[in-house]
Amino acid sequence: MRDRQIDRRTFLASTGAVVAAGALRGSIATTGRSRASAIVNGLRNVNRGKVLGAGDSGFLTAAHVYNHRFDSILPTAVVLAAGVDDIQATIDYAVGHGIPLRARSGGHSYAGYSTVAGGIVLDLHNLRSISVNRGAGTATVGAGAQLIDVYAGLAKHGATIPAGSCPSVGVSGVTLGGGVGCAGRAFGLTMDNLKSARITTADGLTQTVSASSNPDLYWGIRGGGGGNFGVVSEFTYKVHPMPATALFFSVSWPWSSAAEALIAWLKWAPHTHDYATSIFHLNSNGTVSISGQFIGTDGSLGAIWRPMLNIPGAQPYSVRLGYLQLQLVLAGCAGESVVSCHTVGAAPGGTMPRDSFFAKSDYIAKVPSDAAAHALVDAAARGSGAVLFDAYGGKINTVAPGDTAFVHRDQLCAMQYLTYTGDTSWLNSTWKLMRAHTSGQAYQNYIDHSLSGWRQAYYAGNYSRLTALQRDVDPQHFFDFPQAIGR
Repeated sequence: MRDRQIDRRTFLASTGAVVAAGALRGSIATTGRSRASAIVNGLRNVNRGKVLGAGDSGFLTAAHVYNHRFDSILPTAVVLAAGVDDIQATIDYAVGHGIPLRARSGGHSYAGYSTVAGGIVLDLHNLRSISVNRGAGTATVGAGAQLIDVYAGLAKHGATIPAGSCPSVGVSGVTLGGGVGCAGRAFGLTMDNLKSARITTADGLTQTVSASSNPDLYWGIRGGGGGNFGVVSEFTYKVHPMPATALFFSVSWPWSSAAEALIAWLKWAPHTHDYATSIFHLNSNGTVSISGQFIGTDGSLGAIWRPMLNIPGAQPYSVRLGYLQLQLVLAGCAGESVVSCHTVGAAPGGTMPRDSFFAKSDYIAKVPSDAAAHALVDAAARGSGAVLFDAYGGKINTVAPGDTAFVHRDQLCAMQYLTYTGDTSWLNSTWKLMRAHTSGQAYQNYIDHSLSGWRQAYYAGNYSRLTALQRDVDPQHFFDFPQAIGR
């Protein structure tokens, strides 16, 4: 597919229209079924991939995102893009007719921003090819690939990239917002390993961006967040040799040791061996633990995790696994195949259920007091959710905050507050409790529609450069949502 910028008149002719764009907008401005039918039929005229509207078989499955909370938000049409030409045609159609559009890779946007009521969802899940260039040490991955498929596809070539653990998350959202995972301290964020990307902007232009080709946009898509600037169709990453095996490790403690374990982990996890990455789990069901992976020897782990074993009641566990098998365990798919480790309806053979949850996030830049840790543990015990801590440090923190759009380079860890019961009162009160003990930053991939001051929290000192880039790349602000850059 050659890069090109469609002339608006050529675009209108390709849809069979013989009137100006303004008149076209009027032709679909009627309400209800006739408007929806006109949009669906118009999109079918310009796309090779399937276009689904309300009433079509498979529409609800295609329209729904991962989180059940957003099931009532239904687009007018879902375009299942078959290639870059469909991305270009759908953007052109949406721009020309004044219809809001959201691109979707995995559908895991925490705030539901990968769907839009009455608009068009550009679904990329068919763009999931994975190829490896051994000589260059790179992999090119379609924007619709899910993380478990990325791990499995690269494993065939003895390679991997650092990314998240949730198996059905799309690689696009992970990369554009950062990409924190259990190989992050060893190899950096997903976006730190991005060499280039193909992106289609609102003017119809598809281009490859890299350090040498449109470096400003390359800077912005590495941490600027999904939904901004344009639609990325493929990513090329630096790959790392995949170890034949690695260690899964965990330590659990009695609740009485929770605060002490948290403080010890915050002092240890961001500073230990770069090849050890862990997550601290504080659960309202009374369990407290860490889990993670170590790319090293069994004997080395014994020395590395000793500070966590000194906490009273520590119960350690480790097992050596094949690297892909380890990713399945971290994904919550122990004993499952790669095929079954997909969300039901999102891929053939998927058995993992969709879910419903609310979440908020924070960053910790310095170890809080013992009193703050005890207060958090007490709050968790009274609630109905979990607080998770992702260790930073290592390669994540070797990049300067301004070198990419991802600004969170001087933090010890990210925090995520979660409730699966709808208890937003507990969620919000626990988050407020920690205000004085956190840095004020928040992770854009845990995007939170209720967060005030989100511009500073997500992007801090990088936000002014991001808004200038947005005005240059998308001056009409077509790629828009409630927390879009430039809002």
